[in-house]
Formats: sequence, structure tokens, C-alpha cells
Amino acid sequence: MRLSILVSLSIFLTACQSGPKHFSLPEKVNFQGKSYEKVTDNKIETMQSLLYLPSDSSKNAEKWDKGILLFLDTDKNKTMESRVALRQTHFRETEAFAQVGIENNELRSKVIYPPSGRFNDVQLEVSRGKQSECGYGQIQYSEKRQVAQPNNVHLSSYTAELVELANQFNYLAWQIKCQ
Repeated sequence: MRLSILVSLSIFLTACQSGPKHFSLPEKVNFQGKSYEKVTDNKIETMQSLLYLPSDSSKNAEKWDKGILLFLDTDKNKTMESRVALRQTHFRETEAFAQVGIENNELRSKVIYPPSGRFNDVQLEVSRGKQSECGYGQIQYSEKRQVAQPNNVHLSSYTAELVELANQFNYLAWQIKCQ
């Protein structure tokens, strides 16, 4: 009797430990000497996005200058190559300067967005994404730069800054766990 209870308990505990894995995310992310705190958490079907803003900011999700976005997709059917192709197609349809590819088993991108009718600034954006047992996870850093003349911006003048930002971002410890 005792042996059957122990066996049943052992099977139950093993089943609990080997259940489906889920993304595990930090409450804060540290980058470039700043601490970023989670401000929003939006989920639609298999996708989830979380915005982290500097601890010392107003944490206004509608108006910010620097931010970190975590993007999750539990759809495991998309390959890294298909995600690269989707992004390349998207960027070809915009005026943004973008480099997207797979490097060190990560989907990496560097993007410079020009000012638009909605925003009068240039936005620098770098991202890294990985596949895991949980699906696809991506961490992205964006920084907005005010410009004096939004109609007269040369995106190429921000390329060196973007490359430096991407180099710094590549050293950031991976923040998305699959447990």
C-alpha cells in the first residue's frame, strides 16, 4: 500500500515537472547603466509584447524616448528564415534603413526609422531573437532622437551610432527564459 502511494506520488511529481514549458520574463532589464521596468503587457492569440521603460522616466507608454520591448510568439511553426523574410518584406515597403539577418543563431536587426507625420524624430532600433522550446522570443531596444528639420534628415548619418548601439546590445545577457 505504501509503495503504491509512493509510486503514484512520484509519477505525479514527475508529470508536474515535465509539463509544458512557458516563457519566463524579468520584471526589470538593465542596459547602458539604466534600469528598465515593465510598463505594458499585451497578449493577442499566440503573441505577447511587453514594454519596459527607464525607471527614472514618467513610464508613459504613449510618449517615451528610450525603451525595451520583449516580443514572444508561441507559434513554433515559423522558422527563423521565414521571420527574416517577413521583416525584409516589411522594411522594403517603408522608408526605413534596415539590416536583418541570422547571426550566431539569433535573428538580428538594425533599423533607422525616419521622421513621419506622426513622429518628428528619428528612431534607432536594434533587436535579437531566438527560437526555444517555448517558441520565438525577441528583445528589442529603441531610442528616439529629436531632429530640428524632420523633412531634411539623412538616415545614413545615424549608421555609425546604430552599429555601436547594436554592438552594445549584443552583449546584453539574454532576458527571455523558457522554463
